[in-house]
Amino acid sequence: MKYDVVVIGAGPAGSTAAKCLAENGINVLLLDKSEFPRDKPCGGGLPNRVLKRFPYIEPLIDSISFGSITYSSSLRYKFDLLREKPLLLNVIRKDFDYGLVNLALKAGATFLGGKTVVDVSIQQNNASVILDDGQSIETQMIIGCDGTRSIVAEKTNLSKKTQLLCIALVQEQPMTPKQLDTYYTKKRLVHLFIKAQGIAGYAWIFPKKHCVNIGIGEFQSALSKSKPTTSLKDTYEKFIAVLKEMKLLPENFIIENLKGATLPIFPLKNMYRDRLVLCGDAAGFINPITGEGIYYAMVSGQIASKVIMDGLKQKNLSKEFLSRYQRLWNDDFGKDLKLLGQFNYQWGKDSEKIVRLFTRDRKFAQLLTGVTGGQISFSKYKGAIIIRYIYASIKDLFSIKEK
Repeated sequence: MKYDVVVIGAGPAGSTAAKCLAENGINVLLLDKSEFPRDKPCGGGLPNRVLKRFPYIEPLIDSISFGSITYSSSLRYKFDLLREKPLLLNVIRKDFDYGLVNLALKAGATFLGGKTVVDVSIQQNNASVILDDGQSIETQMIIGCDGTRSIVAEKTNLSKKTQLLCIALVQEQPMTPKQLDTYYTKKRLVHLFIKAQGIAGYAWIFPKKHCVNIGIGEFQSALSKSKPTTSLKDTYEKFIAVLKEMKLLPENFIIENLKGATLPIFPLKNMYRDRLVLCGDAAGFINPITGEGIYYAMVSGQIASKVIMDGLKQKNLSKEFLSRYQRLWNDDFGKDLKLLGQFNYQWGKDSEKIVRLFTRDRKFAQLLTGVTGGQISFSKYKGAIIIRYIYASIKDLFSIKEK
């Protein structure tokens, strides 16, 4: 078989790239080790900017949350943020990813599921992808979108030997619409627990149309080396017990179908070479504060497809030409990722003050949740956040003195 482009990995990054390429007449093959539809451990919460940039995903949205409640680790402080406009878009990853694959197929891409890539080979005039059944697929260009443990990155020496990760446990459990209304209101309020049970990370509740997604994630980069390690599963079980005490879950809620996931925290130093680029998780495109990656995955797939189309037209898919991919994603969202990455270590610090400051100054809370949640640009609003932080801290200082 021979294709202009082979995309390895049919998640949001791969399907977006395949769709963009196929729409422009490129002969593209989309490969994945799984048959679709397939499930993927994920919170499934998307910032609004995903819909703004990719309006065609609207039919794939399962529910919309119009507010959130953020809790400090001790649960002493909490901040309510209610809105008339959507705060978070919720999707079921099994349906969302399958929908994106079908959109790529509709655009003209070819899809092969259940095909595991074991090696890739880059030559001067073409490239090839080798499958576990011995089949070889010839192509002009390869896009690696095959996740955190990318075989494409490994085989092309682009992966990090030691990679800092976020470790997460996720459960998506059916609930009736009446139950969801009772526990999370018709606004489908999101609940966020900063440093839940003392972890270097956070836990969440994302209510959807017919189920609730509950998860907990810990950032290894922020873990204290002197602190004894605790089983994340044990922590999750204690967290569920607390949610029942808070009346955020029914007493008969059970822990089942609990799934684990690992996420990269920081982008790779380099994610391109001759006839190859990496997108999404394979490139390390994850919000280092929240672990959200679907927006960056889809945008990187979109950017990669445009660069590759230009390269095919000019018959130049060299490393030098493809370097523009790295410049473009950096201009688009790289500056925000870099700034957010500088604060990743804060997950290992005390969280009480930050949530308390939320309660002191609503504007500060809105700005900080906006940038960490991917609603607004950190690089654009950094100055405003610093000013509001100082203002909120002064108010907090006087409030403590008054007590």
